Amino acid sequence: MSTSIDSDFPPFPLGAPRSPLALDPMPSKPPQPVADQIRLDYPSRINAMALDSSKIVPSQGAYLAGELLFACDLMRRVEVEIVGDGPAIQTTPDCDHPVLARHAALLMRTALGTHERLRVRVSAPDLPAHLGLGSSSGQIAAVAAAVNELYGRPVPARRLVKFLALNHGEEIDHQDGHLLPVQCLGGSATAGLIPGAVQVIAGAQVPLLQAALPEEMHIVLGMPHDPVIWDARDSLAAEAHHFDAFTTTGRTYGPEIAYRLLHDAWPALTDGDLRPLGSLLFDYRFRMGSLANCAFSHPDLLATGEKVEHIFTEHLAEVLTLSSVGPTFAALTRVPEPCEQAFADAGLRTVRCRPWNSGYTLHGQEER
Repeated sequence: MSTSIDSDFPPFPLGAPRSPLALDPMPSKPPQPVADQIRLDYPSRINAMALDSSKIVPSQGAYLAGELLFACDLMRRVEVEIVGDGPAIQTTPDCDHPVLARHAALLMRTALGTHERLRVRVSAPDLPAHLGLGSSSGQIAAVAAAVNELYGRPVPARRLVKFLALNHGEEIDHQDGHLLPVQCLGGSATAGLIPGAVQVIAGAQVPLLQAALPEEMHIVLGMPHDPVIWDARDSLAAEAHHFDAFTTTGRTYGPEIAYRLLHDAWPALTDGDLRPLGSLLFDYRFRMGSLANCAFSHPDLLATGEKVEHIFTEHLAEVLTLSSVGPTFAALTRVPEPCEQAFADAGLRTVRCRPWNSGYTLHGQEER
């Protein structure tokens, strides 16, 4: 049965929880603020691989594909402060993606039952949306984490990951009051809420495995100079058209991916050897059909993949993958310059960053 954007992904009101926050035990009254203002820096995520792409399709509002991600130091700075008057949630004039910022703050306000008026400011990395780097989910997760900090972290990190994944939404052009319920596997929330530069999230949005990466490691991103700028609805419609291909890949390779991850790649990673993980990610993206499944994200994706795969096969990097459905490629390497040159030779813009092992970081908390 084909997926209908109208029936399977109906827009929902800003800040309205589609899935409740389940706390055990549930507090008898709303939490009180522990500070007047919170400032934090929140890392970005690279979604290196879905564990079972057959489960990227909707399943009662949840997406059970699981993922392997890398957290990186492309930071989003968030400031949330209590104010005395005005709307319940306000954003500053210079706030990036104010609709998503308001959604996240309203979502937390409703879930926690709090009543303070909040002002939110976000400075996001200077990159376009829809590059596959989780800009929307990262925005929501960062603001939600800041609100949670403002009230003394009443929601445990792992519970917050699931809550945010199940209530994710993306902006719709010219509709500030509604979001589109785009699928979310939990990677952006996990990148900031759970320490570890390498993370595995199980299918039910459960952070399962975490590992650090060495300080000398670099991440080189290669992205088109002129990426396709999608409206969320158009992007989702294009992806939904390929759900059958995602399903076939997941059913064919899911067992092999799980076995190699748990019995080969992860044990080697804990001993400091990234190559088995790199081989698994390379095979998934370049040999198991993932790149072809994601080709809708940019017209040159397959041709670009052929131009850059030598980055891994010629050992310029220990890992080469695509982030989410693209169009951004990511190379993990100790020698970034050759990777940057290879991406540039393939016609890509490059951005260099570092793995981030520490989750989000607080700055200058003003206690009450």
